[in-house]
Amino acid sequence: MRHIAFNNPDTPLEKGSLTIGGYVLAFTNNAAFNNQKILQVFWAGAKFGLSPSLDLLAAFYHYKQNSFATGAKAGCSDNSSGGCSGTEDSFSVVLDYRFAKRFDGYFGTFYTGVKDGLANGFVFNTSTVSTTAGIRFQVLTQELPIAASRPGGPPRREAGRIAR
Repeated sequence: MRHIAFNNPDTPLEKGSLTIGGYVLAFTNNAAFNNQKILQVFWAGAKFGLSPSLDLLAAFYHYKQNSFATGAKAGCSDNSSGGCSGTEDSFSVVLDYRFAKRFDGYFGTFYTGVKDGLANGFVFNTSTVSTTAGIRFQVLTQELPIAASRPGGPPRREAGRIAR
């Protein structure tokens, strides 16, 4: 589980501030969270071996947002504002078939649905289903083994190889 808290900055940034990468901020909003926004994220996943060459993968995600709206919208739990409390539920299922040591094919689908505050801005649909399929060639199928020891300390990884 993740508990993410959003607050107004302790040190506000002004218009024209220089930031990471040399970018200049043209517009800043230092008062977006007059009430603390809390986003809780829960997830679970599993991989099942149906046969030596076929795997079934499944995952579930749940997002829960508190109501951080102010004024007339304070405490709201509908989709009239992105500041209202809301939820998002998502799940995915994938079948992965290994044709050979480095080739596999996959077929998967992903569903997501939003409600209340997290559905604000969704004009036509509050849920989607996305499906994909493909084949993949894997160059490196597993981590390199770590040697037991080396003179002067433990082994270290450098650019995909173990340095001694």
